[in-house]
Amino acid sequence: MVTINTFPVRRSALRPVAAAAGLGVLATGAVGCSARPAQDAPGGRSSSAARAAAPTPRSMGLRDAPNARDLGGYRTADGHQVRRGVVYRADALNHLTPAEQQALTKDGITEDLDFRSPAEVATAPDALPPGVRRTALPVYDPRADLSHTMGALLAGGPAAQQQALGGGKGVRMMDAYYTWLVSDPAAGKAFGAAVRAVADGRSPVLYHCTQGKDRTGWMSAVLLTAAGVPRTTVDQDYLASNHYLQASDDHQLAQLRAAGKVKDPALLEPVLGVRQSYLDAAFDEVTAKYGSFDGYLGKGLGLDAATERKLRQRLTTA
Repeated sequence: MVTINTFPVRRSALRPVAAAAGLGVLATGAVGCSARPAQDAPGGRSSSAARAAAPTPRSMGLRDAPNARDLGGYRTADGHQVRRGVVYRADALNHLTPAEQQALTKDGITEDLDFRSPAEVATAPDALPPGVRRTALPVYDPRADLSHTMGALLAGGPAAQQQALGGGKGVRMMDAYYTWLVSDPAAGKAFGAAVRAVADGRSPVLYHCTQGKDRTGWMSAVLLTAAGVPRTTVDQDYLASNHYLQASDDHQLAQLRAAGKVKDPALLEPVLGVRQSYLDAAFDEVTAKYGSFDGYLGKGLGLDAATERKLRQRLTTA
């Protein structure tokens, strides 16, 4: 029997599920060791899951890290713009070819901030070019690691997936996970260190997790919000992971179904994709625990006013 830990939930009720759903990177036997994905293409999804509209192109063009993209280009509420070529977000980098590694060098990236757990890193170490320094900033709960949970569910087969994720349990688990991303002190320390690295950086910085959608998605939402980007645009960037991961997800999910490890893909979609309710859960927790986003930056991430100013200057045009 597989048991799912749902993380402590501070809110009295979970938000309803939004329409946008999708799949993340799968692996045969475990999440996080992705096979070589298909080309990133904006075609329609073959499954019944709804998909976020294709975003403005920001892809780094890495076939083996399809969710790697430039965070820049968005407009802020006061009319400025998030700089391109300064901050990049990505999924796992373990399958990068030598040519793809050189793409990181060409973009001037010198810092790789890795949010993955030690177990994820051991299974799929980053393939980086010379001159790119990896910094480990693990964001995970040793008692209820999401990557371990999904690996167990894939190994447990269709019956375990139905028991653990059916009846809306997958959505509730992910809502609670995003609450934990905000409330957990160790997670706050890691995200705070990442934000300071961006603020202090003199060359482009890349940060990533395994699928580039949850931990990386929240980090991106934090940076864009701190830069003054409107919430609707922050949501758009977050939901775009469903688009960038679609082709590789469909390909690998088909392999799992053929192997008999997955029977009902709909059970996995809430866990392997992103939904509006997940990001809403994180922002709700920001308000519940810290009173405001500024409160979260100061108390949750440990940033002082000088660092916040430096971050905004680093991220936005004058």
